Amino acid sequence: MLRPLPNYEDPAKRRLEAVRAAHEGDLEGLIALLGYHLAHKSGKRTALSARTLELYALAVRDFFRYLWPEGAPGPRVPLLQVTPDHIDAWLADLLAHGGHTVPPEERRPLKPSTAASYLAGIRALYRALKWAGAVRENPTLEVRPPKDPTPRHERRPALPQTLYRRLLNLIQKGGKELQEAEYKRFRDLLILRLMGEVGLRISEVEGLNVEDFDPVEEELHIQRGKGGKARTVPLPPDLAEGLQAWLKVRTLHAAPGEKALFINLGGRKAHGRRLRAWTIRKELSEALRALEAPRRYYGPHSLRHLAGTRLYQATGDLYLVATLLGHADVSTSQIYAKMDRSRLKEAVRNLYGKKP
Repeated sequence: MLRPLPNYEDPAKRRLEAVRAAHEGDLEGLIALLGYHLAHKSGKRTALSARTLELYALAVRDFFRYLWPEGAPGPRVPLLQVTPDHIDAWLADLLAHGGHTVPPEERRPLKPSTAASYLAGIRALYRALKWAGAVRENPTLEVRPPKDPTPRHERRPALPQTLYRRLLNLIQKGGKELQEAEYKRFRDLLILRLMGEVGLRISEVEGLNVEDFDPVEEELHIQRGKGGKARTVPLPPDLAEGLQAWLKVRTLHAAPGEKALFINLGGRKAHGRRLRAWTIRKELSEALRALEAPRRYYGPHSLRHLAGTRLYQATGDLYLVATLLGHADVSTSQIYAKMDRSRLKEAVRNLYGKKP
């Protein structure tokens, strides 16, 4: 049974609710406060994604479990009395041993970038607690996120073109590791190409509706990309034709009233409903595992990086890359120039490939 949402607009009531949740260890209450503040009072209120809230909620659960270990009679320090030193110690523990929401034997050290995302979640929590009047100061303001010594363009590299072609071939042919349904393979191939050729984020693929596809102009209208920004993405002609063919398949299987462009095919309850990002991510990982691909390429962002890198290789124009991928600042797209290793390889081969 869902509990009613507290009256956060009443200053006295929201302070009472925030203090109660913190003292009682009511994680769901704290996450509800965090979600409300993000959605209505923070700078993210027009650009809040479900993924962001999910990640921040995970950070809150982990931090609380660190403060209040399983089986302990009480917290090592109350949530409302946390200092920057406590947060620094938590981050150090994440980097050395891993998260606290899994069994001890399953803990693995987190990457600096992952620990930094956890810190972002706790910062958001304390902003919400300060807004509620539960704390006077935000203890996270003096805490610096961990620095990752690995260059950004090497943390999540672009999927190599050769591996991308093998991935396309695997999905086209199917196999024991993948479901045999022809329509499902067709759908998965389109999704793979949208990420690997025009750089859609996995959340953008999930959020696509039928009305977002313009078959006449051969474009997709991304209504809410990262940061809540909209953009229009041009499509290769054969990919646009594939989407038109998919619409005919979709019509046969979509649940009544379903608006999603991509739907589940199979499953008693999910059939015909919106295909979720976690399903796409899971099936992509399974396909890459079947190809025995290196783990650094498992994330869906490797496909987006492939699209950005290939466009830069073809044009040398970072502004085009920024426009296609929906980057607010062209400096964000500079990573794709660094990912383009073809020139470096050519230079080394020319320098050392010739016999003396």
